[in-house]
Amino acid sequence: MLRFILFLLLNYLLWISIKNVCGEDLDSNTVYDYNCDVQIDVVKTFIKELQAVRKREDDILAKITLIETKQESFRKSVPSSCLEAAAESFKSGVYNITLEKFSGTPFAVYCNEEVDYGGWLVIQRRVSDAVDFDRDWLDYKNGFGVLDENYWIGLEKLHAFTSSCQHELYIEMQTYRGKSYYARYSEFVVGSESEDYHLKILGTYEGNAGDSLKGHVGMKFTTHDQDNDISSIKNCAVFYKGAWWFNDCYYSHLNGPYRQEDNGVDWNSLGVMESLKSAQMMIRPTEKCLRRMSLKAK
Repeated sequence: MLRFILFLLLNYLLWISIKNVCGEDLDSNTVYDYNCDVQIDVVKTFIKELQAVRKREDDILAKITLIETKQESFRKSVPSSCLEAAAESFKSGVYNITLEKFSGTPFAVYCNEEVDYGGWLVIQRRVSDAVDFDRDWLDYKNGFGVLDENYWIGLEKLHAFTSSCQHELYIEMQTYRGKSYYARYSEFVVGSESEDYHLKILGTYEGNAGDSLKGHVGMKFTTHDQDNDISSIKNCAVFYKGAWWFNDCYYSHLNGPYRQEDNGVDWNSLGVMESLKSAQMMIRPTEKCLRRMSLKAK
């Protein structure tokens, strides 16, 4: 609109200039007529070039608008949770989602559709010793492993998910004796890196595994190269391997060494002398979060 107004103003000024030079108040001899014709031709040429430039600008702006529209459409077409990603297939597997608070670029996650109507995003899984979980801070921050096998999503993503909207936590566990257990928490929030990814909020517990996570609420995340636990005599991540929200040192440690004896993948409510055969941690937006997102979309 501003360019259009300037364009009209320029045309008006040119018209005034022509009128002053070629108006009725000038002598109508041949010399003046010749000069007037020359100036009119110059002005006409200038106006044509100006119009051509304006058309090129309009074409460029139209192309930019089209590209932005396509990008926005693409962003909207990529789901932001497993609830959306698997809404049509209702099948567990790898899906691409995007999370505005983390990155505008889509990334792959594993969605579980087999527990309580599905929509669960897997943030951690232990099923074998194929992946070493005794890793440094950077690895635990960024994530590692194989999506559909042994896996850790990364603390940065975990913070982005749980702080952008309220999530619940579901933990599946199985012992070497073949018994299955679960622990479910109504809310789960992990702090930012500046807060050492501490376990900020843990809601009410339900399940048959016993509550071995509430003792870690408020604890900062500890790795073998970044000691944030409250033990005065050792780094719990060095002593017990792996990394966790250690206190002094743990009631649970699902990132411990994968082995059948004690001090491995542990959930102490199930016994302290035997590690778990498998463990899987999953998060899902709560009903409160879904209502909030629904209102936001309107």
